[in-house]
Amino acid sequence: MRFTTTILALLLAASATIASPAEPRAPPGPNQNIFPPFNTYSNWAICRGRITKGRFPTLQAPNGAGGCVRYYQGIDITGVVTELHFFFKDGFRTACDCAAKCLEQSNTCTNWVWKHTFMPGDGGRRSCTLYSSPNLPPGVTLAYNLQTSKGFLPLQAGNNPQAGAPAPLTTLDKAGNRPDRFGVSGFIMKDANGRLFC
Repeated sequence: MRFTTTILALLLAASATIASPAEPRAPPGPNQNIFPPFNTYSNWAICRGRITKGRFPTLQAPNGAGGCVRYYQGIDITGVVTELHFFFKDGFRTACDCAAKCLEQSNTCTNWVWKHTFMPGDGGRRSCTLYSSPNLPPGVTLAYNLQTSKGFLPLQAGNNPQAGAPAPLTTLDKAGNRPDRFGVSGFIMKDANGRLFC
């Protein structure tokens, strides 16, 4: 009896070892894949035909028409670091020009915003601002060490430390009372393989 029990225990242990997957697997269930099909990308993409795989060959989009899906309509998700401004007089006509400029500068830009800044030089139009840092959440404040940091300029003195806050809305008035639904901001990213995402 002891021999049979020992053999059965060894067989069960061996079968469990053989059946164990080499990589961890999620438990089966309908909620594992939360992602929409890649072929529906263009349903949500802005700037199709303007931000293309022809212009940005490593852009991760399902077809040559490209476009960007990582955007926030009416919200400014940008931060304070590497703040660069571009205006109508610089040839910036739409949010697509802004997103494309960030993609062109993917070594220093990770987010962009197209909104009214009410700055001298914007001619009363929406303008483009690029950054290399996002808006921080309300519970976070970050002080930048200017001596050991590089590639972060320009950084306005009043933005260091960068205080977290709810992401501001894009607005049509300087007082911030009239939301601008055509203001938009977004993220771009270049991964370790040089692929661009927007």
